Amino acid sequence: MKRGWVYSGVLGAEELRQLIESTPGRVLLSWELARLDFPSSLELRDAGCAFNSGLEIRWERVTEGRYRVWVLSDGERNDLPDALKSIDGDWEISECETRLLNLEDKRFAPQFERYPVANAPEVQLVCRVFYRDKLATFVSPREVKTDAQKSER
Repeated sequence: MKRGWVYSGVLGAEELRQLIESTPGRVLLSWELARLDFPSSLELRDAGCAFNSGLEIRWERVTEGRYRVWVLSDGERNDLPDALKSIDGDWEISECETRLLNLEDKRFAPQFERYPVANAPEVQLVCRVFYRDKLATFVSPREVKTDAQKSER
Protein backbone atom coordinates (compact mmCIF):
# COMPACT_ATOMS: atom_id res chain seq x y z
CA MET A 1 0.00 0.00 0.00
CA LYS A 2 1.02 3.59 -0.55
CA ARG A 3 1.33 6.23 2.14
CA GLY A 4 -1.54 8.70 2.62
CA TRP A 5 -1.91 12.02 4.45
CA VAL A 6 -4.89 13.24 6.46
CA TYR A 7 -5.35 16.78 7.80
CA SER A 8 -8.17 18.26 9.86
CA GLY A 9 -9.23 21.45 11.58
CA VAL A 10 -11.92 24.14 11.69
CA LEU A 11 -12.05 26.82 8.99
CA GLY A 12 -14.21 29.85 8.38
CA ALA A 13 -16.42 29.90 5.30
CA GLU A 14 -14.07 32.11 3.27
CA GLU A 15 -10.99 30.00 4.08
CA LEU A 16 -12.87 26.85 3.08
CA ARG A 17 -14.12 28.47 -0.12
CA GLN A 18 -10.55 29.47 -1.06
CA LEU A 19 -9.25 25.98 -0.32
CA ILE A 20 -11.90 24.38 -2.53
CA GLU A 21 -11.38 26.91 -5.32
CA SER A 22 -7.64 26.16 -5.30
CA THR A 23 -8.35 22.51 -6.16
CA PRO A 24 -8.04 22.07 -9.95
CA GLY A 25 -10.40 19.76 -11.83
CA ARG A 26 -12.63 19.28 -8.82
CA VAL A 27 -15.96 17.51 -8.59
CA LEU A 28 -18.24 19.10 -6.00
CA LEU A 29 -20.97 17.33 -4.01
CA SER A 30 -22.82 19.12 -1.24
CA TRP A 31 -25.87 18.46 0.86
CA GLU A 32 -28.21 19.60 3.56
CA LEU A 33 -31.20 17.86 5.05
CA ALA A 34 -33.51 18.35 2.05
CA ARG A 35 -31.02 18.43 -0.83
CA LEU A 36 -28.10 16.35 -2.12
CA ASP A 37 -26.62 17.20 -5.50
CA PHE A 38 -23.65 18.25 -7.58
CA PRO A 39 -23.98 22.05 -7.71
CA SER A 40 -22.58 23.85 -10.74
CA SER A 41 -21.08 26.56 -8.53
CA LEU A 42 -19.45 26.48 -5.11
CA GLU A 43 -22.19 26.39 -2.49
CA LEU A 44 -21.25 25.69 1.14
CA ARG A 45 -24.17 23.77 2.55
CA ASP A 46 -24.28 21.80 5.82
CA ALA A 47 -21.79 19.25 4.49
CA GLY A 48 -20.02 18.27 1.33
CA CYS A 49 -16.89 17.24 -0.46
CA ALA A 50 -14.76 18.36 -3.36
CA PHE A 51 -12.37 15.91 -4.96
CA ASN A 52 -9.96 15.39 -7.80
CA SER A 53 -7.51 12.63 -8.67
CA GLY A 54 -5.11 13.52 -5.83
CA LEU A 55 -7.21 14.62 -2.87
CA GLU A 56 -10.59 15.08 -1.27
CA ILE A 57 -11.74 18.01 0.87
CA ARG A 58 -14.66 17.18 3.19
CA TRP A 59 -16.55 19.63 5.35
CA GLU A 60 -19.32 19.70 7.90
CA ARG A 61 -20.84 22.84 9.39
CA VAL A 62 -20.19 23.07 13.14
CA THR A 63 -21.62 26.57 13.73
CA GLU A 64 -22.77 29.39 11.50
CA GLY A 65 -19.88 30.21 9.17
CA ARG A 66 -17.50 27.59 10.69
CA TYR A 67 -16.73 24.16 9.24
CA ARG A 68 -14.89 21.04 10.41
CA VAL A 69 -12.66 20.20 7.43
CA TRP A 70 -10.74 17.06 6.49
CA VAL A 71 -8.24 16.84 3.65
CA LEU A 72 -7.51 13.28 2.48
CA SER A 73 -4.48 13.44 0.23
CA ASP A 74 -2.34 11.08 -1.85
CA GLY A 75 0.66 13.34 -1.15
CA GLU A 76 2.00 15.53 1.63
CA ARG A 77 0.52 19.04 1.59
CA ASN A 78 2.42 22.19 2.60
CA ASP A 79 -0.08 24.61 1.05
CA LEU A 80 -2.99 24.17 3.47
CA PRO A 81 -4.33 26.81 5.90
CA ASP A 82 -2.50 26.78 9.26
CA ALA A 83 -5.66 25.60 11.05
CA LEU A 84 -5.50 22.25 9.22
CA LYS A 85 -3.13 19.96 11.11
CA SER A 86 -1.76 16.56 10.17
CA ILE A 87 -3.65 13.75 11.94
CA ASP A 88 -1.38 11.34 13.82
CA GLY A 89 -1.19 7.74 12.75
CA ASP A 90 0.32 5.47 10.16
CA TRP A 91 -1.84 6.35 7.13
CA GLU A 92 -1.88 4.03 4.13
CA ILE A 93 -4.10 4.03 1.05
CA SER A 94 -5.33 1.50 -1.46
CA GLU A 95 -7.45 2.04 -4.58
CA CYS A 96 -10.85 0.56 -5.29
CA GLU A 97 -13.56 1.06 -7.88
CA THR A 98 -17.28 0.81 -7.31
CA ARG A 99 -20.38 1.17 -9.45
CA LEU A 100 -22.79 3.87 -8.29
CA LEU A 101 -26.57 3.60 -8.24
CA ASN A 102 -28.16 3.69 -11.70
CA LEU A 103 -30.14 6.95 -11.61
CA GLU A 104 -32.71 5.51 -14.04
CA ASP A 105 -33.59 2.66 -11.66
CA LYS A 106 -37.26 3.29 -10.80
CA ARG A 107 -36.83 1.94 -7.24
CA PHE A 108 -35.02 5.13 -6.25
CA ALA A 109 -35.78 8.83 -6.45
CA PRO A 110 -32.44 10.65 -6.76
CA GLN A 111 -32.34 14.44 -6.63
CA PHE A 112 -30.30 14.66 -9.84
CA GLU A 113 -30.54 12.94 -13.24
CA ARG A 114 -26.89 12.70 -14.27
CA TYR A 115 -23.59 12.17 -12.50
CA PRO A 116 -21.03 14.93 -13.01
CA VAL A 117 -18.06 14.67 -15.38
CA ALA A 118 -19.46 11.65 -17.24
CA ASN A 119 -22.90 13.29 -17.69
CA ALA A 120 -24.42 9.81 -17.46
CA PRO A 121 -27.03 8.08 -15.29
CA GLU A 122 -24.67 5.20 -14.48
CA VAL A 123 -20.98 5.48 -13.57
CA GLN A 124 -18.11 3.97 -11.65
CA LEU A 125 -16.33 5.81 -8.86
CA VAL A 126 -12.60 5.36 -8.33
CA CYS A 127 -11.83 5.72 -4.62
CA ARG A 128 -8.97 5.57 -2.16
CA VAL A 129 -9.46 3.64 1.07
CA PHE A 130 -7.51 5.34 3.88
CA TYR A 131 -6.26 3.06 6.65
CA ARG A 132 -5.10 4.48 9.97
CA ASP A 133 -2.82 2.03 11.76
CA LYS A 134 -4.23 -0.78 9.51
CA LEU A 135 -7.89 0.10 10.26
CA ALA A 136 -10.03 1.28 7.30
CA THR A 137 -11.11 4.80 8.27
CA PHE A 138 -12.18 6.74 5.13
CA VAL A 139 -13.33 5.91 1.61
CA SER A 140 -12.41 8.91 -0.50
CA PRO A 141 -13.65 9.51 -4.09
CA ARG A 142 -11.10 10.40 -6.78
CA GLU A 143 -12.61 10.00 -10.24
CA VAL A 144 -15.98 9.49 -11.97
CA LYS A 145 -15.84 7.11 -14.96
CA THR A 146 -18.28 5.60 -17.45
CA ASP A 147 -18.21 2.04 -18.78
CA ALA A 148 -16.71 3.44 -22.03
CA GLN A 149 -13.81 4.99 -20.10
CA LYS A 150 -13.29 1.76 -18.20
CA SER A 151 -12.99 -0.29 -21.39
CA GLU A 152 -10.44 2.18 -22.82
CA ARG A 153 -7.95 1.35 -20.06
